[in-house]
Amino acid sequence: MKLGVRAIRYIHTSKVADYSYLPAGSSFTLNSFLQGELATLPFTPETADITEKWNYGADGKHSEFTLAAAIRAGKDTYRQLLQELTGRKYIFEVELISGEKYVVGSLEFPPTFTWADSISGISSSSFSFQIDLKSVHGVLLDVPAA
Repeated sequence: MKLGVRAIRYIHTSKVADYSYLPAGSSFTLNSFLQGELATLPFTPETADITEKWNYGADGKHSEFTLAAAIRAGKDTYRQLLQELTGRKYIFEVELISGEKYVVGSLEFPPTFTWADSISGISSSSFSFQIDLKSVHGVLLDVPAA
């Protein structure tokens, strides 16, 4: 579903306090758990696509979340960043155009980050990337401190 993603931010799990005790669908203030600043992941906004579905299986109820997007402009600048995010434990904050912010991952359930370099046609060149999360609490809503 295209929700109009405004920004994707990330921080390494080593700079985040544990909030995995929060129940599914919780709202909390992510900044109160951070020991550093969120960095911005560049992307081409119209390419962002988010899916979250809840399943019930042998291990109980769990969420499967996916954010897929692409980087088209300044592509060569971001190869090193994408390599850094791959295979490491980061937590992501996704801000929608509506102002809602979703927190993807926790210390207990960090998401996975994958990317690919694709060239199609004569002049279309981009990186596509995907953030996947399987967890018992799903994405959480980040609300500003009162």
